[in-house]
Amino acid sequence: MKKMFALLLGFGLLFTTTGCFDIVEEIFLNKNGSGKYLVTMDMSAMFSDPFMKSMMEESLKEETGATELSMEKDTTIFFRDVPEAADLSAAERQLIQNALMKLTMSEEKGQMLIRMELPFNKIEDINKIGQVMDKIGASQQMGGLGGGMMTGSTALFAMKKNTLTRLPAPKAAPSEDEDESMEMMKMFLGEAKYTTVYHLPGKVRKAGIPGAKVEGDKVTVSASLLDMMDGKAKIEGDIRFK
Repeated sequence: MKKMFALLLGFGLLFTTTGCFDIVEEIFLNKNGSGKYLVTMDMSAMFSDPFMKSMMEESLKEETGATELSMEKDTTIFFRDVPEAADLSAAERQLIQNALMKLTMSEEKGQMLIRMELPFNKIEDINKIGQVMDKIGASQQMGGLGGGMMTGSTALFAMKKNTLTRLPAPKAAPSEDEDESMEMMKMFLGEAKYTTVYHLPGKVRKAGIPGAKVEGDKVTVSASLLDMMDGKAKIEGDIRFK
């Protein structure tokens, strides 16, 4: 199943040459500081392209060895169950206890979504969860997209009273292989967008992130996916709420 996720992500990258390919990152924050970090990749438009749909069907048949393939799937993988998690400490396993990756694919509904969900007790835990996800190779399981953006490993947050802060992500020099694969992905990303939506437990007073759109208790920030991958997107700043 992990190979299927990676294969579908590969098709998503190919699809960007003819269609839209966007990622939505969401932070749901409760009053007690707990919440959920969610990343969704929507590749539903692949069903409307006959060529891409045919390619996907044939490759999935080859991957699974099936002669007839159902395009109706609703599958969930809990990261605690992957073999690599056996080497984690008890504290690390607790951090990813409810972290999951979900594939929803329905030809009938014209829907294909890959979603990653990371519940947290306090928002600073996202930073630690990202490190654990990297340790078990979750980025590779998600196709390696964005050097870890799909696992939250580049999402750093802090909170003090009623102020949520997104911190600058540390820049790590990529290896030669990573650099080559990144350049290849950039060729296909086109006008892809990376959108972050903050769902706060109170009405927003002020959002200090450049270009942020405030709607009641919600803040939306959009950037080019290429700029996100290059570290050029200005997504850091404070959000104050009641």
